[in-house]
Amino acid sequence: MSDTAATATATAPLQIGPHVLDVPVVLAPMAGVTNAVFRDLCRGYGAGLYVSEMIAARGLVERQEKTLKLARFGPGEQPRSIQLYGTNPVVMRDAARQLVDELGAEHIDLNFGCPVRKVTRHGGGSALPWRRTLFADVVAGAVDGARDVPVTVKLRMGIDDDHLTYLDAGPIAAAQGAAAVALHARTAEQAYSGRADWSAIARLKEAVTDVPVLGNGDIWVAADALRMVDETG
Repeated sequence: MSDTAATATATAPLQIGPHVLDVPVVLAPMAGVTNAVFRDLCRGYGAGLYVSEMIAARGLVERQEKTLKLARFGPGEQPRSIQLYGTNPVVMRDAARQLVDELGAEHIDLNFGCPVRKVTRHGGGSALPWRRTLFADVVAGAVDGARDVPVTVKLRMGIDDDHLTYLDAGPIAAAQGAAAVALHARTAEQAYSGRADWSAIARLKEAVTDVPVLGNGDIWVAADALRMVDETG
């Protein structure tokens, strides 16, 4: 792909459900970072979508004070975007419905990419897609609970190089109603070390053709984003 073509592709509007993002850049959800104040600061730089830090679905439905505080949106925040994680399809459905009905969420992202041990040891985050049936049920539950609000998923390549899941998980998520699929092109074992394998994003894009595929990992400056588009299509 030429530099001109890559630039045109990278700057074309991105549609996620009913939301048309004129700037096709999504602020990745980061635990302990992307709170309402940080998202407000980032809006001044012009990205299209700003996702909250990770919220526990069970903590939300149990109305735990700390979780409810994390789920707050800033004044004028549009679209209202929040990331959930959990392993129980019914709890995920109820949490998604609560976000929509009570907090006015307009986009819900599901975390299947967290590599942190305290999450994965309970089968959550990047460990969950290894259990294909449960993964499908969790996505379907959230989509059902969210009704017309778009639900997206964020994945890693897998647990490690011997347990890759993304090429199965991406199509499964799309089949269950996910409006987009994002891939952090590292395994859980890598965490944030080494280099992201952008070729995996290209392979996922070939496997998922009916919803947008977003790439994540090692984008530090705008030129990196353009290069990712060039290398992944």
